[in-house]
Amino acid sequence: MQHFFATLFQKHRDKTVLGALVTVSVLLLVLPEPRQADVARRMVATLTWPLARAIEFAGDYARVRDENARLKRMVASLMLERQRLLQFREERERLRRLAAFKEEQFYRFTPAEVVGRSLDRYRTVLTIDKGARDSLRVRMPVFSYEGLAGRLVRVFPRTAWVELLCSRNQPVSVMDRRSRVVGILEWETRDRFTVSSVSAVEDVIAGDTLITSGFGGVVPKGFPVAVVGRVSRASDGLALRIEARALVNFDALEEVFVMTDEIPWDRSVFYDHADTLLMKDILRRGR
Repeated sequence: MQHFFATLFQKHRDKTVLGALVTVSVLLLVLPEPRQADVARRMVATLTWPLARAIEFAGDYARVRDENARLKRMVASLMLERQRLLQFREERERLRRLAAFKEEQFYRFTPAEVVGRSLDRYRTVLTIDKGARDSLRVRMPVFSYEGLAGRLVRVFPRTAWVELLCSRNQPVSVMDRRSRVVGILEWETRDRFTVSSVSAVEDVIAGDTLITSGFGGVVPKGFPVAVVGRVSRASDGLALRIEARALVNFDALEEVFVMTDEIPWDRSVFYDHADTLLMKDILRRGR
């Protein structure tokens, strides 16, 4: 039966189409006026849908092509910038060796997911899904994407506890990245901190970024911690009262990174040979 109708349509295509249009026209005429407009709109939308999809596809293709070109330019810039930074790094390490300084290290981070949270007035502890089986140990520093978040205080075989900086017993030595002034960062409330042990003659201004100083041997030097919000003289006039805001949003932590190891720079690999070949192939095909 289906074959019969298909053959009939092929032989009388023009008459069939004309009959269908006449039928639709008659149906529209007998319908109420508001219903006629609604049906007509639906029919127009149905008939023009392929054209609308084609136009939308063309627009999406143009946007994807432009975005692909921008990404290729970005990859090229990053590759060139990486080569330049590698040269600076080699030169810096050579000068440090000549001065008998300790060589800089590259740090390995283990990602972990936050699976629990415990908090009270004086302490905030997260539970993460990595533990001793993942080479985690007590006192290892913990970071988020924004900067230092806390340190490990208990390690179990498959989980561990992270005590956040927003706890009373978690002071950290920090340094003003601009002026290199050193102080002790201590939690006050929520994401607010104060920096103590800074003389009134030191150079600290609002907007300065505070980084880890490296003193104490727990957290290496140079990782961002907070931003100075307000600077004033203490009541005794001999020290500065520095208020700071944490860079990490402690209430929104879902994943963290535990610093587990130090690797010499000459063993650190950001892009292996296969990645480099892939980038070059992408850039070559985009020309």
